[in-house]
Amino acid sequence: MELLLESTLMDAYPFKHVRWENGLEALLIHNPISPVAAYLTHYSVGSAQETDRQRGLAHFFEHMMFRETETLRDGDFDRIIAESGGVGLNAFTSYDTTAYHVNVPSSKLERVIELEADRMVNLVLSPELIERERGAVLGEIQMYKDMPSEQLWNTVMESAFPAHPYRHPIVGYREQVAAFEIEDFAAFYRAHYAPNRAFVVIAGQFDEPALLQALERGYGSLEPGLPRPADAPPDPPLAETRRVNIHHDKITTDSLVIVAAAPGMRDPDIPALQALSVLLSGGQSSPLYRRLVLEGLATHASATVLDVDWMLSSPGLFLIEVGMQHGISAEQGERAVDEVLDRIHSEGIAPEEFERTANQVHLSRYTGLRSNMAVARYLGGFGVVCGDPLFGERLAEEMERVTPDQVIDVLERYVRGAPRVVVVQSPSEAAHR
Repeated sequence: MELLLESTLMDAYPFKHVRWENGLEALLIHNPISPVAAYLTHYSVGSAQETDRQRGLAHFFEHMMFRETETLRDGDFDRIIAESGGVGLNAFTSYDTTAYHVNVPSSKLERVIELEADRMVNLVLSPELIERERGAVLGEIQMYKDMPSEQLWNTVMESAFPAHPYRHPIVGYREQVAAFEIEDFAAFYRAHYAPNRAFVVIAGQFDEPALLQALERGYGSLEPGLPRPADAPPDPPLAETRRVNIHHDKITTDSLVIVAAAPGMRDPDIPALQALSVLLSGGQSSPLYRRLVLEGLATHASATVLDVDWMLSSPGLFLIEVGMQHGISAEQGERAVDEVLDRIHSEGIAPEEFERTANQVHLSRYTGLRSNMAVARYLGGFGVVCGDPLFGERLAEEMERVTPDQVIDVLERYVRGAPRVVVVQSPSEAAHR
């Protein structure tokens, strides 16, 4: 076992980042006042690592990993976790990772390690189990298809990424998921579920020597699998502004998303772009909220750097999202957004506005980390995507050093002065009947 990093998060959570010879990485985060522990396992595979034949398999595996193994019957995993006092057992699939998480009493950590190591390599992929879960997955796809918010999100990603795999829905496509065969599952499991593709995060109260020994017993003898595939190349810059209009019969108001390209989470412009997102929409005194919500044009307005919020491996997006009030068009919303951006560009950022932004950046470092699982997801997410658990801390520190001139510079280069994709979702005719 190799020690990669020993540090402390915010002077409150000492941690160690270690790696075994088979490639497994683990992050052990101490919180001595908490007699429970968060257990989080990231696998470095999400929808962006799927081939064209595999769209939806990463998400399907999120479901299959709770089924039968060579040593456990179907249903035993959930039962044992519940009998151990575990809560919050769940999983999620993103574009670049799939993660499995649970909170358990610290005394039960060794049992969780046994269960997680078992399903990493011993999952049973029988036709019967696959068919049992396929119905649930297809039902989830249909549910998302019927949701206006999912239609809008998928249209945004498809429109913003002409070639990059971020354009595909994480849950995949119904026809393809319905046609997956057992060979597809077996190949995907062999390729992506192995110790060298896993990043284990444990946050809470534990005896470190005993925990390391348990991790060694559980994972140390497992064979490594294939390395993580290289990220897909980014799409070329947008040549001109594109507008996409979609309709949904379950809504009665317009929604607007203004999409600008972002340079990637490791780019030196990201701290200023992140500060710009906070400046624009951080709280009820922010300019987007004042102009759109307080003046009665919208129900909500937000700005987001997708690279950071979703912890993306490849360059992502800067998004401005607006939900319009009834009877107010998305075009009116877009004009109001541009008024805000133009005013910041021409008038600069008032000292009190920049001070508010700096205070919110500083405060968010603490308010978002109120539980062991929140700390685990924060350090673990950056660890698996960036290879640096403290990347989020370094980003926050860099944001606190950002100047008003830097914020205005990225506003002009990425958002205001660059081609954009504008997606408008409007009610269909059926919604007015």
